[in-house]
Amino acid sequence: MQTTFAVTIPTHDRCETVLLAALSALRQTRSPEQVIVLCDGCTDATAAAIQALDDPRAIAVELPKAAGYAYGHRNRALELTSADAILWLADDDLLLPDHLERLGELWDGGAVDVVTSPAVIVYADDALQWFGADWSVPSHRASLERENSNVMASISVRAQLVHDVGGWDAGQPRWGDWNLWKRLLAAGARAADTGEATVLHFKATGRGQPWPERVIQNTRWLERISDPSQLPEVRRTLRRARAERDATLISRLEQVELERDGIASRLEQVELERDGIASRLEQVELERDGIVNGRWWRLREKLLPVRKAVRGY
Repeated sequence: MQTTFAVTIPTHDRCETVLLAALSALRQTRSPEQVIVLCDGCTDATAAAIQALDDPRAIAVELPKAAGYAYGHRNRALELTSADAILWLADDDLLLPDHLERLGELWDGGAVDVVTSPAVIVYADDALQWFGADWSVPSHRASLERENSNVMASISVRAQLVHDVGGWDAGQPRWGDWNLWKRLLAAGARAADTGEATVLHFKATGRGQPWPERVIQNTRWLERISDPSQLPEVRRTLRRARAERDATLISRLEQVELERDGIASRLEQVELERDGIASRLEQVELERDGIVNGRWWRLREKLLPVRKAVRGY
């Protein structure tokens, strides 16, 4: 039996890019059961724009503006869907057409609770950076305690498990997704990873890019991934980003190895110096023992009469 998917898109007044994100979800080679757009106090007619897509899978839910990132609103999708697995897509990110298909290959086996997929960060100048950790690897799983290692859209979760761990925490001021991922893994979630980047993450923090340019950039990327003739080159470009990441990691590892060898060499030198000092101390001890036990006392006996003659006592 095939796993069913729901794609949830939380948004606030980003009508242009949320439409692009929704289209990337609706155009999947493996169709989602629902694409749920959660409008957090939107004032730019986002809901009407989603309804205008005239796709029964696309649902717009208008909600009052909540504080901060409105993490509590994201639990509304859990109430509205009967899908087996759910993911939350940022309103300015895009899914490659086979994202759900690749997830489904792992989900359909039934032995997973969380499936991750690598993402590629797209910067304002279209520079790319491969990003994401495979939580089926113990060291990567443990590293989640120190840093948020995956973008939100790259995580698909068993909907029931999200219910079981209490859903999104509305009280989180930020990093609500990181908080949820840690609780999922702490609950013993079984994880797997697709190994193929199928998420484009247009990181907003520190971007400094005018909004119209962001819309143009996202539109251009959606056109590229939606065009079968361009998609193979896009995939090669994303894989090059991974190769560059791997080359950087290898370079860093080699530098660490060199530093480690340098430290080991210095430790050997310190050991030799320490042994030399210990040997010298042993020699001093022997010389002191010789003076105390023999020569010094004999010399003292000869010098005492001389001192008495000179000083008169």
